[in-house]
Amino acid sequence: MRSFIRRYKFVLLFWACLFLAAAIMLSRHNGSMPRNSVTNSSGTDSATRSNAKAPPKMEPLPAPSQSDKAAEEADVANAITSADVHYLASRNLLIPVQGVAASQLRDTFNQARSEARRHDAIDISAPQGTPVLAASDGSVIKLFQSDKGGVTLYELDPSSRYVYYYAHLMRYADGIAEGTQLRRGDVIAYVGDTGNAGAGNYHLHFAISKPISPHGWSGGNPINPYPLLMRK
Repeated sequence: MRSFIRRYKFVLLFWACLFLAAAIMLSRHNGSMPRNSVTNSSGTDSATRSNAKAPPKMEPLPAPSQSDKAAEEADVANAITSADVHYLASRNLLIPVQGVAASQLRDTFNQARSEARRHDAIDISAPQGTPVLAASDGSVIKLFQSDKGGVTLYELDPSSRYVYYYAHLMRYADGIAEGTQLRRGDVIAYVGDTGNAGAGNYHLHFAISKPISPHGWSGGNPINPYPLLMRK
């Protein structure tokens, strides 16, 4: 009887140890498994997605306005072409200072001036009071006094597409007024040193331009007078 009890205790103890060992193994196995692995993985993916910078949105370029289109069309229409030069050459322009020969002219069109400006004209030196002549038929579109040009005169070509500009004048000739019709060779003014010409630097500043606006008198695209006058 005692031996049976010992055997029974031994069997119980064996199974208890076996059960305890199995419980420990199972506990260790569960502890090695990452908890909330699915949650962490999805959370990491979410964080990665949230931290990733979205590519910048490409905003469409604004469509050009009607005024921009009009300005571009005006620039194209007013660009200087060979047709402009041929027309002006056909006008047989007169050297606009009395007594000056073509051999005395100097091409100063591309020379630099103050404030990073290009000259866009030629200077014709002559004594003070020398008559300034109309280079072509036309009409006086504007008489104007400016800081740079001093006493100036703008003549509109008969085609209404070109303006002849005379600056640094001493004074206008008698009878000259806005609207006066001019004939090639008419005396319109006298050589001076007004504006920024410099005291005693008597000369005529002569320029030709193609106005941007119809019947405009200021600005416009410049055309070099030198080769047109050198045909004389």
